[in-house]
Amino acid sequence: MRLSFVLIILIGQIVFAQNTDSLRSALKNVKQDTTRVKLIKEIGEAESIFRIGYWDTLRRECEKLLIKCPPSEKLFYQKQLAYALNNIGYVADENGDMQKALEYYNKSLKIQEIIQDNIGLARSLNNIGSIYENFGDITKSLEYYHKSLKVREDIHDERGVAACLNNIGLVYYKQKFFLKASTSYFKALNILEKINNIDFKAIVISNIGLVYKEQKNYESALNYFQRARLLQESIHDEFNLFGSLNNIGTIYEKQYNYTLALEYFDKNLALCEKIKYKKGIAVSLCNISDIFFKTSNLNEAHVKAKLSLQLFQELGFPDYISNVSHLLSEIYEKKGNYKDAYLMQVLYKKMADSTNNDVNRKALIQRDLQYTFEKKVIADSLKVEEERKVFSVEIKHEKNQRYYLYGGVALLLLFSGFIFNRFKVTQKQNLIINNQKLEVELKNEEVILQKELVEVKQKEIIDSINYAKRIQQAVLTGEDVWSKISKEHFILFKPKDIVSGDFYWAYNTPNGRSVFALADCTGHGVPGGFMSMLGNSFLNEIVVENKIFKANEILNRLRSKVIAALEQKGQTEQKDGMDISLCVWNKMDNTLEFAGANNPLWLLRGREILEYKADKMPIGTYLEIEKPFVSITIQLQQGDILYLSTDGYADQFGGPKGKKFKYNALLEMLMKNSILEMGIQKTKLEEAFVAWKNKHDQVDDVAVIGVKVI
Repeated sequence: MRLSFVLIILIGQIVFAQNTDSLRSALKNVKQDTTRVKLIKEIGEAESIFRIGYWDTLRRECEKLLIKCPPSEKLFYQKQLAYALNNIGYVADENGDMQKALEYYNKSLKIQEIIQDNIGLARSLNNIGSIYENFGDITKSLEYYHKSLKVREDIHDERGVAACLNNIGLVYYKQKFFLKASTSYFKALNILEKINNIDFKAIVISNIGLVYKEQKNYESALNYFQRARLLQESIHDEFNLFGSLNNIGTIYEKQYNYTLALEYFDKNLALCEKIKYKKGIAVSLCNISDIFFKTSNLNEAHVKAKLSLQLFQELGFPDYISNVSHLLSEIYEKKGNYKDAYLMQVLYKKMADSTNNDVNRKALIQRDLQYTFEKKVIADSLKVEEERKVFSVEIKHEKNQRYYLYGGVALLLLFSGFIFNRFKVTQKQNLIINNQKLEVELKNEEVILQKELVEVKQKEIIDSINYAKRIQQAVLTGEDVWSKISKEHFILFKPKDIVSGDFYWAYNTPNGRSVFALADCTGHGVPGGFMSMLGNSFLNEIVVENKIFKANEILNRLRSKVIAALEQKGQTEQKDGMDISLCVWNKMDNTLEFAGANNPLWLLRGREILEYKADKMPIGTYLEIEKPFVSITIQLQQGDILYLSTDGYADQFGGPKGKKFKYNALLEMLMKNSILEMGIQKTKLEEAFVAWKNKHDQVDDVAVIGVKVI
């Protein structure tokens, strides 16, 4: 049986090769332009959908022929050009280049709108909706899915309607509106069973299984996933078989059957590598990593998760990046690598916020209501038109009766009674319509009132946070203190949100010492702002009031106060705290004493940057045995420049590939700009940060300080 199956595959490959070879041979000899374009399209369809070659050829041919073709052929070439552009977009989408895919889908859409190609128009709208869904823009995604659904309903494209219902169901599912998702899926399934579409039916069945999985009904979920798998295997649908294998493995994992789960995830990885499906490879690697993590194989788990994260960052899927970064954070924490665990947790939080915020949920509800309302308006319009036609027929009938039965007084009275009856019915209908209109107006007023209340509350919250910002700015050490430390200095300070978790602090003693520090508190925004105020207050108490000027002793006391204030009594308690670089500059003998918690000190001397490493522990609780902080004493020279930085600048995503800026690039920039005045250095740093970030969101608070020895 196995041998005959292989033989069937080989025969199929030979027939496929012969077919495409004959098409290519015919293409060489054909002279008529329209026939040539049709042949190129046929070859493109016969080739693998993931190859761009013939679609690009078709695009160039159509663009060239549109310039010189007669008007009678223009529509044909426009339609083929739109088809080619859409397929180029699809290839780019499957290869992970979603920006290029969106560009080509929009080009295709513009042509289809001009030539009124409703089938192509619906397809392009759906594809654009899918791209925005992957970008995490739920509002735009639903907007385009509903536009596509409306077009397909108008042209009675049943399979297309099912596809749109499935996509809308997916959005509901991702936003955890499971009842609405199930409703959309079962509507799609009924249509597909009616038209007997097996391949797409398998996809919808699999999606229904996902809803049962989220509701923890694992037996029903497994049943639907197995049904989908059998259908996909029967038609050799390898691309969608990926989803079913993945889902079955996930259910076995939920049931703690890790052996069977790993077996299905391995099958899935082999399948995705075979069809070169990058997203599928990344998903499979993440799932395999999770199994290794749960079975305490941390090294294998780390390798697979890193590969998965790298692929997802290349492809740009926020929800998947969120999942794998959370897994990596747990792996790093279990391996004792707490710094990387923290960085992964920051990335997880950033990605999760972009996909699961309340704005998206509200947009979803709003779009659903808008679509229902639009359908009602259309239905009402059709009803009015039908009544108008009926009324026109009645008037015509009345005229005929007037001509033929003019003398029939009895019939005239009967007709008058009929008219009077219709008038009373119409009066009653108008009364109902007016009541309904009044109800709608009252509902609209209620919605407007609720909206105004939300806006007022939002303004109050933002005003409060802005006031907190002014308080924080007042507490941060002023320019007069820093100028006494060194007239040549700069402070680059860019909070991620309105208030910052980073803070800087300085104090000049009467006996010729300058104490200054830069700290990065856990979190950012309002929570980070509270921590920064706490740290600032404790430094004032330790240095200014208690007159402690030893760098390591300052950090030891600061740690004790933070732990006591936050009641951090054990490893299971909260891990709030801060990383800090602290310097004590004795200007009498020009020596600098440095102590740090995770954050280093950089000293630029001549054309070389020296790094003085900090202790690898935070200001707060630490999982290992608590050790005292250590000071490093440095003999300064005139012209030396001291640099302090939090991790926000180096961890910022951006650039052409959306990657981190990193510390090496930051150090190179500091060295390159060191010959400039300190104020200009700050400007250069800020310009470089803005250019690197570009359209990306700022990941964390950013703070860099430079102090020159003069």
